[in-house]
Amino acid sequence: MPVSSPPEASTASKNWTDEELAASVRAYVAMLRSELAGEPINKAEVNRQLRETALAARTESAVELRMQNISSTLFDLRLPHIIGYRPARNVGSSVKLRIGQMLEANGLETLTMYQRTADERELARKVTALLRQPGNGGVPAGSAAPAQVMTHSLRYVRDPAVKAWVLKVADGICEGCDMAAPFTGTDGFPYLEVHHIMPLASHGSDTTSNCAALCPNCHRRCHLSLDRDEFRLALYEKLDRLVLEVPDSVLNEYAVYIDPSNNS
Repeated sequence: MPVSSPPEASTASKNWTDEELAASVRAYVAMLRSELAGEPINKAEVNRQLRETALAARTESAVELRMQNISSTLFDLRLPHIIGYRPARNVGSSVKLRIGQMLEANGLETLTMYQRTADERELARKVTALLRQPGNGGVPAGSAAPAQVMTHSLRYVRDPAVKAWVLKVADGICEGCDMAAPFTGTDGFPYLEVHHIMPLASHGSDTTSNCAALCPNCHRRCHLSLDRDEFRLALYEKLDRLVLEVPDSVLNEYAVYIDPSNNS
């Protein structure tokens, strides 16, 4: 009696082809974009449509797990994932590599604006990009326990006498807008921030002739507003003690003064 060959393995247990992965990733990214835009998504309907087309050989639970694999890959990349697809655990590195490649081929770069970052400049760029998106989008999940990273930056040695003198001369009045300090600090003094007109990162001096006492709004205006150059020039014209300084020809973008109370 001939020995019968073992039954052929179930199609559902076979390795996923690139075509199947690509179809899954395309569907996932489309749903994610809708969710981020605040539009409703129907995961069950997408699952059904995939099984009627590109994933005809797969079961509902297999498609669901694959979507969770994609969420896991996005989570590792610090990118947003569909809230209803919890990142799967113990996803093989080779599977994640293939999914990552499929994501790159299907618009991963459009999601990078949502990527979490510890870099302040990068964070500002991404916030600006998101502000330019139409609508408010869906409520982001955020991070219940934000990760921590070690960073390195140059710190400038400041003269406390210079800072104290400038604050005493201001006497609680912003030297930019002439308004009273917005509140009293924990030290019992009116809260103003000492700003270096020529930034220390541009080799400006830490002297009274390069410092002004500003309220938080005016200080941010010096750094972030469209008219910051005009505003800084107005300070030179307004305060007799200020002396125009010429910036160093080579600016050090990575030099950042860090002060627990204010950045200058």
